[in-house]
Amino acid sequence: MLGHHFADQTLLVSAFTHASRAGPKSSYERLEFLGDRVLGLVLTDHLVRHFPHADQGELTKRYHHLSQEAALAQVCQRLGLQTLILHAPLQKGLSERESVQSDIIEAVIAALYLDGGLDVVRQFILTNWTIPEQLPTQAETNPKSELQEWAASEKCELPLYRLVKQTGSAHEPAFKIAVSIKGVGRCTGEGSSHKQAEREAARQFLHRYVHDKKE
Repeated sequence: MLGHHFADQTLLVSAFTHASRAGPKSSYERLEFLGDRVLGLVLTDHLVRHFPHADQGELTKRYHHLSQEAALAQVCQRLGLQTLILHAPLQKGLSERESVQSDIIEAVIAALYLDGGLDVVRQFILTNWTIPEQLPTQAETNPKSELQEWAASEKCELPLYRLVKQTGSAHEPAFKIAVSIKGVGRCTGEGSSHKQAEREAARQFLHRYVHDKKE
């Protein structure tokens, strides 16, 4: 399924263990953090090499299309990895959440990287991600991508995201994220995952400072 035999099986177990089962330190959360960065490195390197004539704006749009939550969840579903998630018995439906599925994929990427190295994880990513030749349309990108592209087009500083507050339990967290662009403004968003809250903050920012200004 993953194309790799793990020497350290504990990495694989951790990659599929939700915080509701083991707590944040023994769950996939730390691996997810690393996996997000490893995925970013592999995708960015591939895009730069595969599209040598693309400018920064095009590369950014392509990258966000491939790394957004829905894209990661789709890979998880295609491989059937959501059926392997270990969580507390009362957390029914948790494995069907796109946010959880995308977290699992990032945790698996980190586990592959730690156990097999960069070549192994690169093979996994490039095998399971479809890199479209055609540039994704605006509708296919997420609010964070749209906001970053707008900031670049307006010669503004890039959006800065900051965690304002985290509440709730380990298995039902709630995040509040603030996004700001120097000289433009600041908005907040809330969600059940860090990424979800970032997207909501970006969506609110676009609504207040970008879309409304056009109307």
